[in-house]
Amino acid sequence: MTTVYVGNLPVDAKADTLKHIFSRYGRVTSIRVVRTGVSRSSRSYGLVEMPRGEEAFDAVQKLNGQYFRGLFLRVESVQSESESDFPGTADYKVRATN
Repeated sequence: MTTVYVGNLPVDAKADTLKHIFSRYGRVTSIRVVRTGVSRSSRSYGLVEMPRGEEAFDAVQKLNGQYFRGLFLRVESVQSESESDFPGTADYKVRATN
């Protein structure tokens, strides 16, 4: 399972829209658009889970920097805390792409 970070989302972003976009590159098992507590608007990022790493990699390569509803997306692979070199610092970390 590969988790993909999607940043710079519009405040009214919906999970269905992200699913439609990411499904072009492979199967999507879950999507979470992170929302604020009070207004329930998007916090401008979300997480997409794809079961096949090569499909997630393809999505990252093709979607990072793409223009979406007035904004340029930031799309990167992430690793869970258990895979991190710095356990306990965050639930998810952006995986270095260099």
